Amino acid sequence: MDRFEYVMVMVSIIIGLALAHLLQGLVEVAQRPRPLRLRSIHLVWVIFMLMTVAFFWWWQFKLQALQEWTFGTYIFVLGYACLMYFQSTLLFPRDLGPDVDLDEFFHRQRGWFFGANVLNRSIDLVDTWLKGSEHFQSLGPEYPVSVAVNIIWSLIAIFVPSRIFQWVFALGSLLYLLSWVFRQFNTLG
Repeated sequence: MDRFEYVMVMVSIIIGLALAHLLQGLVEVAQRPRPLRLRSIHLVWVIFMLMTVAFFWWWQFKLQALQEWTFGTYIFVLGYACLMYFQSTLLFPRDLGPDVDLDEFFHRQRGWFFGANVLNRSIDLVDTWLKGSEHFQSLGPEYPVSVAVNIIWSLIAIFVPSRIFQWVFALGSLLYLLSWVFRQFNTLG
C-alpha cells in the first residue's frame, strides 16, 4: 500500500459515511407507512450532496500525484471529507417523525448548511491547488469564478428565506455541478 492509498482509506471511510447517511435518509422516506412531505428544494439539495460526495471521492484521485504527504496535508484532506459528512448530515433529522416536513427542516437548517457550503467551496480552492498549479490552471478562469459565485449565493441563501430564491439556487447548483463534472472530470486520472 503506497502513501496515497494509506491516506485515502480514512478519507474514503468518512465519505462512505456521508453517502450512507444521505442514502439512509432517502430509504427512510421511501419506506414510511404514511407518505412524508418531501418537496423539491430539500430533494434537490440531497441529490446535489449525493453527487458532490461521490465526485469528491472521484476528484481526490488527482492527489496521487502529490509526492510528499505531510501531517498537515493529511489533516486538511481528512477535514475536507469531514466537512462533506457534516454538510450531508444537515439534510435529514435524526428522527423522521410522522409530521416531519423536510423542506421546512431544511429551511430551519439552511444557515448551517450554507455556512458549511461556504467553507466547503473555500477549502475546495486549496484542495485544487494541492493537486498542482498545472491542474489548477487547467480548469481555467471558470473555476475560481464559479467558486466565488457559489460562495456569494450561499451567503445570500443564509439570510434570504425566499423559497423561489432557494429553489433557483438549488436547481442551478445541481445542474452546474453535473455540467462541470462531465466537462472537466469525466475520466479518472
